[in-house]
Amino acid sequence: MKATKVQRSISVLFMLLFSINMLMLSSCKEDNENEPSGPPVITNVRPITPEEAGTSLTQALPGSHIVIQGQNFFGVKEVYFNNMPASFNSALVSNNNLVILIPEDTPTEATDPTVSNTIRVVTTKGEASFNFILVPPPPIISSISNENALPGTQITINGSNLYLVQKVVFPGNIEVTNFTTSANGRTLGVAVPSNLSSSGKLTILTKYGSTTTVSDFNESTGPNILANFDGINFLEWGSETSSDAAKFPGAKGTFVYLNNTGVGPEDFSWWNNGRSLNLPGSTQWLPKAQLSGAISDYALKFEIFTEAPWDLGSIFIVKDYDWTHVARYEPWKVGNTTVPFNSNGWRTVTIPLTEFRTKANNKDGTGSSASSLPVLLGSEGKGSFNLFFVNEDLTKTVEKFQVAIDNIRIVKIK
Repeated sequence: MKATKVQRSISVLFMLLFSINMLMLSSCKEDNENEPSGPPVITNVRPITPEEAGTSLTQALPGSHIVIQGQNFFGVKEVYFNNMPASFNSALVSNNNLVILIPEDTPTEATDPTVSNTIRVVTTKGEASFNFILVPPPPIISSISNENALPGTQITINGSNLYLVQKVVFPGNIEVTNFTTSANGRTLGVAVPSNLSSSGKLTILTKYGSTTTVSDFNESTGPNILANFDGINFLEWGSETSSDAAKFPGAKGTFVYLNNTGVGPEDFSWWNNGRSLNLPGSTQWLPKAQLSGAISDYALKFEIFTEAPWDLGSIFIVKDYDWTHVARYEPWKVGNTTVPFNSNGWRTVTIPLTEFRTKANNKDGTGSSASSLPVLLGSEGKGSFNLFFVNEDLTKTVEKFQVAIDNIRIVKIK
């Protein structure tokens, strides 16, 4: 007997209702399985990597992924680190494991000495706390105001995470515990020890880590020095040398003094009026054995002292009078604005060798970086060092440009 249309419709409707009912039963069963049996319990914290699954953590850095382990994590609503809420992905939550990223800006002992050092997990059935230390990131040194400061001189170390500092260790293993740090952890002020006599690395030790400079502090002699004008190389021609410590306090002996007035618009006549610093063609920029290194690992450094604020004109630096690659030093340019530059005493200048660039859009030193050390320095790593002062401005005259320069060197920065 053939089924009528009404019978077929009833059959389809019955099967549909049966399927919906089964889905609802399955969903209820799954919900019941994912419903915590009681309040959460935290028993352990481990690293996120599978190979470290059997290990435990007692502390971690903000910004780290961790796995919180325990029981009854289904139904998690909130997670806190030192009372700061942290977002989480519910797909990475099981009854016994909770994968989570500690927020980068979580407070630590460095920023808040009263932090609780706890993890708190809140679910639909209650909450649990667990003792866990959030440690500040290790310190970083980005620059030092004057790397060749005389003993007794106050210097500023710039960087980040300069919190909970315990000591500064100068070359010769001279430890200093008298210093000041900024509230944001970006600067540290300290006096150069009176008994400093050697060069070497400078180290900052904090409660939770340490950092050491890549290049040497107090380095005015050695194979990386192109010229110190006191026994290592000499000024071949250009400006004049001086050792007037009254005019330039804190100088290490002899230095080069560029004293220019009335440098007119578009004046590139760098060879006139003592506007340049030229070292001999035999100058060793970098030992030949180091030429196989990456150009990005090295920088040109020297100390500068501005006698008057500098707000116009550029220092160009080239090798062998070859303008293929030019480094520009224009500290008064801050973004698209002009901020008069005053060194306030001797200050270390750092110019990465990647800043020696080709010409672009008819402007020297604004194109592509030199591709390698041999391309920039030649196969022997030697040649003349040429530093010029020019004025590219189309309408303005540089009334005064008065600076002293000393301790020219190329050092590793990475």
